Amino acid sequence: MQKTIQSHALIYKKFGDPREVLELETIQIPAEPSKGECLVQWLASPINPLDINRVQGNYALKTKPPVIGGSEGVGKVIKAGSGSRFKVGDHVTIFSAETPFWTENGIVDDEDLVQLDNRIPLDLAATLMINPPTAWIMLQKYVKLEKGDYVIQNSANSGVGRSVIELCKAFGYKSINIVRSRPNIEALKTDLWRIGADHVFTEEEFKQTSKEFLKSIKSRPKLALNGVGGKSALQISSVLERGGTCVTYGGMSKKAHEFTTSALVFNDIQVRGVAVGMWARREENLDEWNYCVEQVQKFAVEGKLTSIPMEKVSLADHKKAIQKSMEGKSIKQLFIINSSATSRL
Repeated sequence: MQKTIQSHALIYKKFGDPREVLELETIQIPAEPSKGECLVQWLASPINPLDINRVQGNYALKTKPPVIGGSEGVGKVIKAGSGSRFKVGDHVTIFSAETPFWTENGIVDDEDLVQLDNRIPLDLAATLMINPPTAWIMLQKYVKLEKGDYVIQNSANSGVGRSVIELCKAFGYKSINIVRSRPNIEALKTDLWRIGADHVFTEEEFKQTSKEFLKSIKSRPKLALNGVGGKSALQISSVLERGGTCVTYGGMSKKAHEFTTSALVFNDIQVRGVAVGMWARREENLDEWNYCVEQVQKFAVEGKLTSIPMEKVSLADHKKAIQKSMEGKSIKQLFIINSSATSRL
């Protein structure tokens, strides 16, 4: 009889409200990995908007429940099967259509695992495979940018937005960053300047001062990055140089993305969209994806990419964490899945 070990896992057995359908259960998994597999102890995993959409059944790629939640994270190999390319102690993550991160342990096929540099802090490693690569792809693949060129973005304080700021600094680009107004706006601006932002405006400030500001810089932005939609998309796309490109990667406002006729017809802007998971899985992008992951890890080790602010919670407190994530009024929630991760955070 095959030996098994117990693992607590956050599972949904039907699509619906994550606050209602996610349940913490005890599952049994094999104690020994087979050939070409690893037994992984999962250490930390964030709650992303993607996770909420998946549980609700609103994501483009659907996996029929029951499903263990999560979309990215970091784990440690505790046993490696024969022929595995990994060794005990390696830090790993999953990049595949199936991403069962919200569990203490799991058996994972070698082909689905990506090795992470053990020097990367765990909170950063747990959030390394979606936001930083999304920023890298948008900055590298749509417009040929030179040092000193301007990039404008909304949602600048989001995970992707912060990665854009840090990568712009690393690449020598100038970033114009738009955020929503809030009570602690000056503290937020200071934080974004700290990580490398060149200019930070609230939406209202940019609306009032954009004409004067654009006259003060050497050239208009070539690239706009849109994670909000609605009138915010219109605001950043309408200031692009002629022939500029607006890349959309999200729609946090849940409103249709707006673009002016003038920008499209007379300024000849291009409008593109990207989902990092789908982009990376295209066969023609495989080499570039591997290079992207290599570069993102390099920047993380060098301190050029840093962790976003997160509140650390246990799987047992998942209902509160999910509630906070859905309200969108607090910082990102990070599940600490195994206590051994605490000393590295």
